[in-house]
Amino acid sequence: MRRLVLKGLGASLMGAVGPVQAQSSTSWPSRPVRLVVPFSTGTAADLVARALGTRLSTMWGQSVLIENVQGAGGNIGAATVAKAPADGYTLLMGGINLAINPSLYRDMQYELQRDFRPIALVGVAPLVIVANPSLPASTIPELVALSKQSDKPILYGSGGNGSITHLALEMLKSQTGASLSHVPYKGIAQMMTDLIGNQIPLACPALASALGAIQSGRIKALAVTTAQRSSLLPSVPTVREAGIADFDVSAWNGLLAPARTLDEAVTRILSDVDSVVRAPDFVEGLRKQALEPDFRGPEAFRSFLSGELEKWSRLARASGARMD
Repeated sequence: MRRLVLKGLGASLMGAVGPVQAQSSTSWPSRPVRLVVPFSTGTAADLVARALGTRLSTMWGQSVLIENVQGAGGNIGAATVAKAPADGYTLLMGGINLAINPSLYRDMQYELQRDFRPIALVGVAPLVIVANPSLPASTIPELVALSKQSDKPILYGSGGNGSITHLALEMLKSQTGASLSHVPYKGIAQMMTDLIGNQIPLACPALASALGAIQSGRIKALAVTTAQRSSLLPSVPTVREAGIADFDVSAWNGLLAPARTLDEAVTRILSDVDSVVRAPDFVEGLRKQALEPDFRGPEAFRSFLSGELEKWSRLARASGARMD
């Protein structure tokens, strides 16, 4: 009996010293948390979710279960979370698809600003405008000038109609008047094969998909699409530096919860995600995957989402992209 009492006292003292581990039966989280990724394993959203989930699981003393729910460009996974109980135990690792899909699909099972509560933007994946070495243009101004001088539009590949790799170059086209023509592929892998093989001269994949081919000289980088240069390609300028104001495109990822999720859970998640994203080992891990940390809290993230919805709605209309 004396041993049991001492054991209980020791546990109480440990709880006083380590509040992260000391959760009462009524405080959040008291059971495992489900983090839905609306894409397959190995995607940027999946990599961010698993890196974040591992660290949060340790901090919370509860498992963070990563669940890949694919389909309809991410819509099935997003709808799953939108309809989940608002208790903090189901979260979404959302991405750029949340802002693009409302302009592509007629039958949406959720509404982003109504059905979700933004918690935090976590990271961004830069895209990079790349060309086969045979294309006689090595900068964005040279590309635009070449396209306007050519008898036919310059072909560019994408990972699919309505994808960020499609709309990023539609944005360049709309802001510069460049003469470009879209060639959609069923995924990035075949597109990259054809780009390297000079079946198409131009593309705008995520940096992670193109970095190896850039470094080996099989393709050349003209510009990165984010507002800041990438730490992995510090010598490659941004599209903004080429003189195209306000150009900022990234495949971002952030945490969202069902709209009326408890304040207690959101406050805890926000504080702990902030701590994780600031940790040097987490930042280094992201950058190894060609991702950049970009922490923004609920209000900044909400404002960011509004801007993304407007931006991609305008581009989808201009490009005529539809998925149904």
